[in-house]
Amino acid sequence: MDNRDLFARLPNESIDLILTDPPYKTYRSNRPVAHEKLKTVDAGLFDIDIFAAQSHRVLKQGAHLYCFCDHQTFPDIRQKLIDKEFKYKNCLVWVKNNHGSGDLKGNWAPQHEFIIFATKGQGKPLQGKRKSNVLLKRADNGGFEFFNKVSNYKYHHGTTKPVELLRLLISASSREGDVVLDPYGGSGSTAEACLLENRRFILAEIDSEYVERAKNRIAKLEENSI
Repeated sequence: MDNRDLFARLPNESIDLILTDPPYKTYRSNRPVAHEKLKTVDAGLFDIDIFAAQSHRVLKQGAHLYCFCDHQTFPDIRQKLIDKEFKYKNCLVWVKNNHGSGDLKGNWAPQHEFIIFATKGQGKPLQGKRKSNVLLKRADNGGFEFFNKVSNYKYHHGTTKPVELLRLLISASSREGDVVLDPYGGSGSTAEACLLENRRFILAEIDSEYVERAKNRIAKLEENSI
């Protein structure tokens, strides 16, 4: 389902948390889109204006929003959220243990992604102890370590995020039974994290292959939990 259709069905202030990883490599705002692998708007292009406006409408007062992005798209997404009356709170950093692709000789290899943290209104307090904006997890030796990048081959999706990382964000910004929305659901990582954290979830994904993979992934998790 196209997330524009999903947003149209959602009532005002019906969502407790938005957590999403939009296809920000192929986005549009008021400037031309530049990406060699761009599909079409109807094939899931990230429209920042629609995303920001609809997200603000469906979120409950005080609720949180997390949006993955990179250094190029961060300024546009941040400003659009502010323009639509979100309160920008922080930029979280996910450091990956392996770097991404791109210009192999003419540029530094990217080894991190940004996560915009914004709220509707002042924002409710985060759950648990105060955490660093550089996201870490407890290591087996008692220290801390980074969240590893997920192999593209595991879920056949090029930008899959670690479920542990998503669980950290979900547990910090919602309570059990809350409704989490991911308008760019991909292969279902947010759904898996929600199931493990006892949250309800609503996902939109326009690519039928990813939809089937997400359905199978969720079904296996629900079967194993019985």
